[in-house]
Order: sequence, then structure tokens, then C-alpha cells
Amino acid sequence: MKIILSLVLLFLQASATILENGQVRKNPYPGQAKKVSIGDKGWRTYKPDAAEISYKGRWDDQHISSPGIKFGFTGEKLALSFGKNTDQGVLVAYRIGGLDWQFSNVTANATFQFAGHASAGVHPTAPTAAKTFEMRGVSVAANSTLTKVKEYPKTIEIIGDSLSSGQYGTYEGLSSWAYTFAAGLGNVEYSITAFPGICLHDQECWGNERGQAYQWYRTVDTSGRARALYGEDPPKWDFAAHRAADLVVINLGTNDNNTANNVPGTDYVKSYVSLIDGVHERWPKAQVVLMSLWGGFSQVGDTYAQGPLYIDEIKAVHEHYKEDKFVHYFDTTGILQHNDIAPLWHPTDVGQIKVASHLMQWVKIKFGWEMGATGPEVLHDTLYWNDESNY
Repeated sequence: MKIILSLVLLFLQASATILENGQVRKNPYPGQAKKVSIGDKGWRTYKPDAAEISYKGRWDDQHISSPGIKFGFTGEKLALSFGKNTDQGVLVAYRIGGLDWQFSNVTANATFQFAGHASAGVHPTAPTAAKTFEMRGVSVAANSTLTKVKEYPKTIEIIGDSLSSGQYGTYEGLSSWAYTFAAGLGNVEYSITAFPGICLHDQECWGNERGQAYQWYRTVDTSGRARALYGEDPPKWDFAAHRAADLVVINLGTNDNNTANNVPGTDYVKSYVSLIDGVHERWPKAQVVLMSLWGGFSQVGDTYAQGPLYIDEIKAVHEHYKEDKFVHYFDTTGILQHNDIAPLWHPTDVGQIKVASHLMQWVKIKFGWEMGATGPEVLHDTLYWNDESNY
């Protein structure tokens, strides 16, 4: 049997409580892989650098990161080994093919079986990430193999902060507008380079020592673990060794605009132009989309008013590239309403879906891209409704 497994990492702990309209969600993390030993002869193990494993997002040369992996495998069982740098209790989401997402907490220096003969579809599903994930190997049944999965024809890069990474979403990254947008298109490869609290301008913001104007060119994230491993000079991302993006979507500036960071508009514009120039230099054929920043909402009289950020500055950046025709402006005004913003100032799950859905349609109209996710689950556990039929 040949199975496609896609693996993603999600910043969540199983102890977190998921609230659904104020009610605690029952069984929020279905799955939970079993810890096993692969020391016997019943397993065949592949090292992290096996050609059959496709790494999604930015992984460093030690195979430590928090994006995802994808591969096919034959047989009825599959296990993954996690290295010493794995955060204790990190939650991974996993699935087979387009089946529903499942979740499991894993620990360092241990192996967990994600697929067995009784698994759904056979089989496990793809993991979603959360904390640091270090892969040390993939194991299948001794008489089975891993297989390379064919990649989709187009590639998307999303550059952002916590609003793009899905912070405070039900399943964090797996609930983000960025993931929903890219996975919702279905027939694209994608990478989300987004760090909570980061600014566009290269300065310290909310614990991030550098801004995306610097960090986007680096392989690793802005975590303490990355600083401990690499110090003040993290490795540069090898753009030439990876596929060029066809579409780059940027949502940055909310942290720059915060009074705690207070980046002047002129510095914000200069950094934005510098980042776009860097993107264009590395991917000269890519189309670049600048998203307007929705900001927050405040009550005005008997209604609410949106307070978007850096309006003139983002439009000025767009205008700067008017003659080049590869930079586009996506206006988010009116997509979100005040109740689409959760108490911690990030979009609710519904808000994330609204942003993603509008952006998907905009990309379809603007660039002629089709929506290819015609069946696989994209968002997990959104099946709630009113079952009262007799009004």
C-alpha cells in the first residue's frame, strides 16, 4: 500500500483549553501516537537526509525546525524519531492524504508510531507544528519503503508575524489565514515565514532581536533555541537550492506600529522597499502582494470603527513599484468586523477564514489561479451547527 503522509508542526500544548463559543471543546486533540522502540528487525529506518523526505518550510542543516515534512510510504506502519533538541510535549499534527488532521504530543530522544494496521486510512495523518521539532529518522516496516511525493507546480511564500503564524488560533498555525489560504488553493507548495512579535523594520520587537528585513534571509527562527545553537550569526537561507516562489504575500507592520516599538513611517517604508527588492532579486519572476493592515476596532457611538495601520505608507510602497508591475495591493478593509478579533487582539478562527477566503478569490481573479482543494480537509474541527430543524 502506498500512502502519502504530510507532516506539519503546531505551537500548542495538549493541556491547552480550546473554547468554542465559551464552551470547552471535547476531545480537541484526537490521535496521540504511541511511543515505541524500533530496535528490533521489524523496522527499516531512513535518516533525516533521505531523498524521499520532502521538507516544507525552512529547516536548518541539523533538521531542526517547526514547519513540516511530506513523503509517501508503503506498508502498514510508520514511526518518527525525535532528537534531543525537541521541546518536551511539543504538539504535532499529522494525517494521511486528505483525511482529517490528528494530533500527538511527542518528547525528545524518543520514537512515536504514527501509523499502524488499524490506523485511519491505514494510517496516520499530517502533523501540525508547534514548538521546536528535531527529526532524527523515519521508520517503516522492514519490508516497506518511503517514496518521494511529486510536488505541486506552483509555490507560495508568506512573510509575516503572529497574524500570519496563527497565534491564539484554535490550532495555531493550522488555523491561520496563511495556512488556510495556501492549503485552500490545494495545488501549490507553500512556506510560511512568520514569527510572533517580529517587526518588518530591523530592530528588537517583543523579544525578536531582529526584524524580517534581516530575518527573512536566515534559515532559522528567532527563538532562544536558535540563538543558543547559532549565536548572533544564524545561517543564511540557500535560496538557490530551493524552488523559487511564484507568489509572495507580505503582511507586516502591525508590530512596527505598536507604541511599544514605534517605528516611524519613513523607516517602515524604507525597510519594506528593501525587503521587496531582496525578494525580487532572489525570485525575479515572483508576483508580490502587499496586504493592508486591518488594525483593531473601537466603539464609536452606536457602532464600531476599524483602525487600519500604515495606510499611506503601504500605498506609497505599492506606488514605488507602479512601473514594475510585479507588486500588488490587497486591501483587507471590510473583511473583518469587530467580533472577528479575539480578546488577545488576533483574528478568531472565523476571522482567519474570512481573510483567507477573500484572498483566495482575489488571487483567482487577479492571477488566474484555480482552487484545487476539492475534498481534503483543510481546517480541523469546524463541524458545528444548529441541529434544530423544527422552528
